[in-house]
Parts: sequence; C-alpha cells; structure tokens
Amino acid sequence: MNAEKQESHAPPIAALKERDLTELTLLFDRQDSDDIEADVINKLGMLYPEPSWDEELLFEKDVYDFLDGYL
Repeated sequence: MNAEKQESHAPPIAALKERDLTELTLLFDRQDSDDIEADVINKLGMLYPEPSWDEELLFEKDVYDFLDGYL
C-alpha cells in the first residue's frame, strides 16, 4: 500500500445555516419522542414479515411474477 496516499472527501454542498440548526433541534428535541417510538414499535409489531426471496410458497407462487420482465 502507498503510505503517501491520502483520502479525499468532497466538501459539503452548503453549510447549515443557523435557522436550519434551530429547526432540526426543534424537530428532534421533542418531549413526546418516547411516545412516538413506542407507537412505531407497536405498529411495526403488527406487520407480518415478508417471505424470503428464496422461499417459494404455494399460496404466493405468483406474487413475484411481475418481476419476470425486469430480470
């Protein structure tokens, strides 16, 4: 490996302005964030997991047929 090789990163497109930081702080610094998290976890718990792409279930055999034209 070349020890002299330096990593380069693109500069940010634009720096955040003070009003942007204020709005982001207001968005994420909420008193009800624990309630929101509990609600999201509850809703996600009600969803059924999707079958794996490797599984071929008889009752869902044609579920992925629409992909044939793209693959």
